Amino acid sequence: MKHFGGKRRIKGFTLIELLVVIAIISILAAILFPVFARARENARRASCMSNLKQIALGMMQYTQDYDEHFPKYRVPAVSSNTAAVPYGWAESLQPYIKSIQVFQCPSETTAFDSTQLPGDSASDYTDYAYNLWIGGYYISATSGGGLASIGLSQAALTSPSLTVLLTDYAPRGSASYLASTSIVNQRVSQTILVPRHLDGTNLAFADGHVKWFGKNSNNTLFRNLWEAGTPGSVSKNDPTLNPTPDSDTSILTH
Repeated sequence: MKHFGGKRRIKGFTLIELLVVIAIISILAAILFPVFARARENARRASCMSNLKQIALGMMQYTQDYDEHFPKYRVPAVSSNTAAVPYGWAESLQPYIKSIQVFQCPSETTAFDSTQLPGDSASDYTDYAYNLWIGGYYISATSGGGLASIGLSQAALTSPSLTVLLTDYAPRGSASYLASTSIVNQRVSQTILVPRHLDGTNLAFADGHVKWFGKNSNNTLFRNLWEAGTPGSVSKNDPTLNPTPDSDTSILTH
């Protein structure tokens, strides 16, 4: 007969074993947390690209109703009356998009302030900027730069797949625009665009496609993105704010 009497010994973790387990868990956490954060940002980047795609499609619909002209960046151009409806390009697209949320980048924490007028800069109506050269700015050989009464015609775009239409930008009012006014050959700097997505930015092009662009290795210039004044002989097949990038002249007429 087996005897069950006496004390039974219970085996547990030693302090060293417990410290080893904690160290392993800490190492795994340090490895996996950045991966999870990058995965979340990849999802936000994709959502932002979807927003830009919808806005670009809204602009294409707008042009079909307005003699193939893009919306003007601000209406009226020389007025400070932010109560005018529509005041900015983002409001002009509402009949086609029917959403304010689509103008909010998921990686930007500042939300639209509905207590202010959409045209007010502090309203943060949109986290995206419109290419001013398409939205009503022009360069003339005789009068220099100025504002046109309407947006650029689709027929004026010689290379829509290279011409930037919309970009990630800091939160602004409904007339937010990217104003790269220099007419010398240079690239767009990081002080203009907002690198919200994995140290890069999303760009929508005039033909409707959307693409992510990162910075150069020197961390000061976005990869191969040129200002509107740069002629096509310099920008070649790189993305540009110039609506006529295949031309060697920076003269734009409406």
